[in-house]
Amino acid sequence: MTKKNETLGYDKAVIRIEEIVHQMEEGSHSMDDLSKLVKEASKLIKECRLKLKMTEEEITKAFSEDE
Repeated sequence: MTKKNETLGYDKAVIRIEEIVHQMEEGSHSMDDLSKLVKEASKLIKECRLKLKMTEEEITKAFSEDE
């Protein structure tokens, strides 16, 4: 799990989300562990969405400046 003030880059966050999904598919975790994994994955997904949105806006701005 990442520390509270630490953010992963997009690629590392996606890899971590994939790891979490794999761990959840194993089905060997307690309910408390599953809850923690879901919370971590949710946070990472939100961070990835934000990074994608920011990148999209930067690309749109870059192309609109050329016109």
